[in-house]
Amino acid sequence: GMGHDGNFEARLRRAVAKPLDRWREVYEGFSPVDLRTGERRSRIPEPGTDCRRAAVLVPIVLAPEGARVVYTLRTGELRDHAGQISFPGGSPEPQDRSLLATALREAEEEVDLEPDLVEVIGELEDMYIPPSRFLVRPFVGLLREETGLVLAPEEVEAIFSVSLEELMSPEAFKKVVWKREGRPHEVPIFAVGGHEIWGATAAMTAGLLARLGWESGSLMEG
Repeated sequence: GMGHDGNFEARLRRAVAKPLDRWREVYEGFSPVDLRTGERRSRIPEPGTDCRRAAVLVPIVLAPEGARVVYTLRTGELRDHAGQISFPGGSPEPQDRSLLATALREAEEEVDLEPDLVEVIGELEDMYIPPSRFLVRPFVGLLREETGLVLAPEEVEAIFSVSLEELMSPEAFKKVVWKREGRPHEVPIFAVGGHEIWGATAAMTAGLLARLGWESGSLMEG
């Protein structure tokens, strides 16, 4: 299994340190498909698009029984992405010296994670979210098991974590049909721990998992 040992941690560090060749295919494999038109969202902005930058932290807790990925469930009141599963993150503020500083500040605001308790081991490819024109940079950070996370109730409804083993298991990956704006869409999700992770968060998760050798059925079909 993926119990936490030095080998797995070393493998994770190596995997995150290098770019993923087929990142676009992996990311777009998680864009909902409009079943009437066959269209799905691109994860690359059109040339000349005025993007809004954002950054997220993909927190991985290293525990003896295995590595776990930490997610937040956003409160329904938030204007953007309400009731959605996310990674801690958001838009830069003037005091942020870098996108990494943004990711760490937002993680501290949302889940009380002190920046010096995170070891950032790399970043994933930028994720473009067309409706909001956000171009999101995901940073992968390691947390030791004893790190306590406390949610900020005005931003985050719940914090939960899912083992990498569960995320990578074949039964976690599903395609469901949801109605969006009254039209049926096929939505690839990770169904784990009673949660359905979809959209950009699922795509970034897949970008991490693909580096560790994960293949979804959909990516192999064509």
